[in-house]
Amino acid sequence: MDEHPLEFTLSENPWAPTKVVAEINQRTGDKLELTGLSDQVGGVSSAAYVRWPDGRAGVVTRPTIPLAYMHLTAEILRMVRAHGLPVPRYDVILQLADGMVTVVQERLPGKHVTRFSAGLIEEMVATNERFAGLLADRPDVPPPPQFPRLVAGEHPWEETLGRYDERSRRILERFLEIDDGEPFEMTGDDVVHTDFSFGNVLFDDHGTVSAVVDWNFGIARGDRRFALLDMRDNLVIERRSSEGFQEAVDRLDEILAATLGEDLLRIYRIHRSVHSVHRSISNGFRPEKIEYDLEAAQCRLDGTTPPPHVW
Repeated sequence: MDEHPLEFTLSENPWAPTKVVAEINQRTGDKLELTGLSDQVGGVSSAAYVRWPDGRAGVVTRPTIPLAYMHLTAEILRMVRAHGLPVPRYDVILQLADGMVTVVQERLPGKHVTRFSAGLIEEMVATNERFAGLLADRPDVPPPPQFPRLVAGEHPWEETLGRYDERSRRILERFLEIDDGEPFEMTGDDVVHTDFSFGNVLFDDHGTVSAVVDWNFGIARGDRRFALLDMRDNLVIERRSSEGFQEAVDRLDEILAATLGEDLLRIYRIHRSVHSVHRSISNGFRPEKIEYDLEAAQCRLDGTTPPPHVW
């Protein structure tokens, strides 16, 4: 029997916190104590809770990005903290024996919301606005992965959409026709949270944002407003039955339309949809998931509404 069962079996990146914490302690000499696991609903990494010997609370995650990118993310988050934003400090970053990266970060205060309103949406949007212009002096930070750059004249998604099947190739060809055949380049020098969802924002008892966490996809540079599309998708996919859902989504749609405009909003949504296909193929997700993402990308390109999310 495996000494370290995979506690996070529903994650896209299954892992065993008991094993990871044991390896961290062995490699660093720290004496972290595993105290619990987050409520698992799938996702990329999930989180395990630990306690340091001095009583400090920490969070362990196992992101999928490279070690160097994780160090860059930690560096930028230190700068973001210096501007007064509620983002976590990273205390340990290690590459594990299996080649994956693990992070031990501080556990910030707050809780997830279960009731939604227009006011809550405005609070999250206001917090996101505070990331504006923070990367003016850091052109080395990459754009969100939904906006990849050509490599040796070839789009990196040629390896996935370009080879998966005929439908994916047609979608990639149509995608590349946007902006006269040249890849759309996101502009801006804002910090962009590439997973700005309700599961990654904590609130205090007064309804004020107390923490913006889970930077496991890495820090990105560009248009901060792009993060609001993650926020909307998360609201529609996972919170449809929540109290105040319709009021919240209506207010967010108003903000997106007013701040981005129809054309840019469509381009951003197309990039998100096509990138989802690329990610599903490159990660070897099950065929039904890839087919759903292909259908959603096709709808975005056609200007129609994607089918209901079923994952």
